[in-house]
Amino acid sequence: MEKYVVSARKYRPTKFKDVVGQDHVTKTLQNAIKNNKVAQSLLFCGPRGVGKTTCARILANEINNFDFTNPIESSNNFNIYELDAASNNSVDDIRNLIEQVRYPPQSGKFKVYIIDEVHMLSNAAFNAFLKTLEEPPSYAIYILATTEKNKVIPTILSRCQIYDFNRIEIPDIKNKLSEILESENISYEDEALHLIARKADGALRDALSTLDLIKTFIKEPIIKLEDVTSNLNILDSDYLFEISSYINVGDVTKSIMLHNKIIRNGFESINLLSGLTNHFKNLLYAKNEELVDLMDVSESEKSKYVNQSNQLSDSLIESGIEILNDFGIKYRQSNDHQIHTEILLLKLCSLNKKKTEVVSVELPKEEDSIEIKEINKKVTSIKETKDSITKEDEIIKKESPNLRNILKEQKHEIKEDKEVDNKNDISKDNYELNDNNLKDAIKEFRERIKSKKSEEAVLKREISLKNEIISLSLENKLELSIFEDLKNKLHSFLKKKFNKNIEIITNVNVKKKEKTIYTNKDKFEYLSKKNSNLEELKNKLGLDYEY
Repeated sequence: MEKYVVSARKYRPTKFKDVVGQDHVTKTLQNAIKNNKVAQSLLFCGPRGVGKTTCARILANEINNFDFTNPIESSNNFNIYELDAASNNSVDDIRNLIEQVRYPPQSGKFKVYIIDEVHMLSNAAFNAFLKTLEEPPSYAIYILATTEKNKVIPTILSRCQIYDFNRIEIPDIKNKLSEILESENISYEDEALHLIARKADGALRDALSTLDLIKTFIKEPIIKLEDVTSNLNILDSDYLFEISSYINVGDVTKSIMLHNKIIRNGFESINLLSGLTNHFKNLLYAKNEELVDLMDVSESEKSKYVNQSNQLSDSLIESGIEILNDFGIKYRQSNDHQIHTEILLLKLCSLNKKKTEVVSVELPKEEDSIEIKEINKKVTSIKETKDSITKEDEIIKKESPNLRNILKEQKHEIKEDKEVDNKNDISKDNYELNDNNLKDAIKEFRERIKSKKSEEAVLKREISLKNEIISLSLENKLELSIFEDLKNKLHSFLKKKFNKNIEIITNVNVKKKEKTIYTNKDKFEYLSKKNSNLEELKNKLGLDYEY
């Protein structure tokens, strides 16, 4: 019996033209080989299973002109060295590699070192690798591969030519799988291959591993959608289409029964919840012709989504997506996931129920039409009489005296009289402008405005009077800003009080604060100003401030 080889090894590309979904990388590397411009340190980064190590091996064989056709056979080990940095991540491992670099290749032009999972190297190993990576021998080429470029230190990144590998698209994975199945004379359903490619999440190696699993499961040489869904534990899309039709009709009973059937078949409630969320998203895309191509489904399923999206309203789909998203977030917090999902189905089924009941109304017969017209005439006449009565009442109300209005008018007149009396009182109190009367007037002003402590302190500052000019001495700018708010009120009050054109001037006299004495040096300087002999005594005796 022949030794079994997995598809990921058996169908590994040996030429750049066989690499799937990385045209931007393969074209650049082919041009670099053709023009003899291959960098001495390269970094291949990207997700798993997209061809980083494969491209590194192809590049190593191409630059050495090795005819490498069988992917199962190992390459020329004298020129190509592969190091797993996950298990050889210490400084000693890197030192051994540097020692090997000193010797030129025994055959071929270049010695190629492929270091896989380079982000697993320790910081000390990275630092030991820096010098030889920057200035390697002319025959040495380093190819570093990693799935996590962010963990590689910047000094390494700056010394490498970086190639970013993309996730492989679903159509490219499907085409590769179909080629393999055709070569093995195995038939397949298009939906089954599409599901395998979607489950691979952009990694061709994962898709080939899944394909091996399905091939060992099937008894006949045909891959069906049922085989894929049962092996990969994926909820069949038929369940999603069926439960969406129940939601559209508002049938709670059948939707809950279908949910229980899904659980009995070995699925969890989260499978239904996540599947419905993706299903409603596809229904939303199916409403728009431009978004249909964005759906990650096969061509036959696209027509199904378009047909069902025409049956469901836009509001139902949009509200359904919001509810599904909220329940998906709260799923882990719920104690009973089955009840949580059934409440979700209840809410979804209630979206399309009519909130208002339709009331049946009998239309009038032709015989009753004459009576209805007469009744309408009577109703209109009654409305006209009511309107006329209300208008007359409004006129009467306006013309008739109201006790409240009279009292309001009297109060208003009393207020006006008081204001006039207050004005007269101020005019009566007009007296001579001098220092004593000015102080009394400012005191009265403070009591009237009920001044704050800060305003009261400002108004108590030194005031001088000269030829109807009042000058106020303030100590700082803060007091000036406080007084500016009071200046207009004080000016108008004093003008009424003394019945003269008074002018108010402010002067800010900032006092210099004396320097506070803290240190021994400050104390000595303070005392030496009072007694000049202290400085001379200090110099003669060689004294210090601190002793």
